[in-house]
Amino acid sequence: MGVKDSLRLSALECGNLDRRKLLQAMGVAAAAGFSTSMLPGTAAFAAGSAQLGASGTGFQAVAYNHINYQVAEYAKVRDFYINLFGMKCVWDDGKQCSLEFGDPPNAIYLRPLRQPLDRPAGTGPSANWTEQMGQGNVDHLAFSIEHFQLDSVKAELTRRGLNPLPDGPFAWTIKDPSGFMIQICATRGVFPGQALPGAKESDGTKNLDSIPKPDGKSYKAVSISHLVLMVSDVDKCRDFYRDLLGMKLVYYKPGGVFGVDTVGGPVCFLKFGDNYLYLRQSEHPEHKPYIAHFAPAVENYDQAAVQADLIRRGYKPTPDSKYGWTIHDPAGMRVEVAGKGLPEHVSGDCNGANANCPGGPDR
Repeated sequence: MGVKDSLRLSALECGNLDRRKLLQAMGVAAAAGFSTSMLPGTAAFAAGSAQLGASGTGFQAVAYNHINYQVAEYAKVRDFYINLFGMKCVWDDGKQCSLEFGDPPNAIYLRPLRQPLDRPAGTGPSANWTEQMGQGNVDHLAFSIEHFQLDSVKAELTRRGLNPLPDGPFAWTIKDPSGFMIQICATRGVFPGQALPGAKESDGTKNLDSIPKPDGKSYKAVSISHLVLMVSDVDKCRDFYRDLLGMKLVYYKPGGVFGVDTVGGPVCFLKFGDNYLYLRQSEHPEHKPYIAHFAPAVENYDQAAVQADLIRRGYKPTPDSKYGWTIHDPAGMRVEVAGKGLPEHVSGDCNGANANCPGGPDR
């Protein structure tokens, strides 16, 4: 935090600067609720009942159309998400698949590992690639929006200077301010590899009877509790996703500390539909963007029961507040079994990191 920001905080605490002026000075819309209980030394901002919406004339995101996850052994990873999270395989051509959950549907696409994540050599937190992400790579995200129309979506993206590229009849591809690839999609009609020449939806639906189904002992994933997107500039990406996709600001804390689980900022939680996007500062030495981990939210989450069940299944869960347990999928990606309310708890009660939770990282 700079000297001017510190002075603004001091002025607020002394009564010389009202909340609206401080929020405007820090680049956060004045409609946000302000959490004064977090003020000393943190400059944390939280949106209360009047959550912040988009400031422009963009779209309204309602779901993760797909999380495009490249892995070496797609079938093994597919069965993991079906058996643990109760996800439904709706498309599988023997090389790649789509797993759906929630309503409107979110999906994880499991696809061949053609573009391994850039993992530069080094030491310290910035070299902890395998622990965070294993050997897979989420190379892009796709967001479903309300009232998708191919031509009008292209026109708006072009008007914004985002250079949309076609990806079949139901999606456009662009990049966010950090250079991370995202797609703007219809809620239905998209399937893995749809834009490739000769692609047919029937190639992935004709053999679904042979694909494993949830065994009745799995959890039921209903949304994404949070997905951690590491970016070069949290503030720019925060404003981009709010303005273009109508995401609501749940929490924002400025700062200059790298890391997924570090105490400092910048930290930003955004909400769309029942899902959340979690923006953090990239740890890559060149500040390249990447997905660090994601956490499906499940029905009827009970902290003690979920911990016991994961141990019974052979995992070694570690806590992410009282609303989540961290394990790793077969590709080594950090994934969490989470309950609803984790983003609000971590932001409102834990100052943006589970290490700050009252009573410890499992509280």
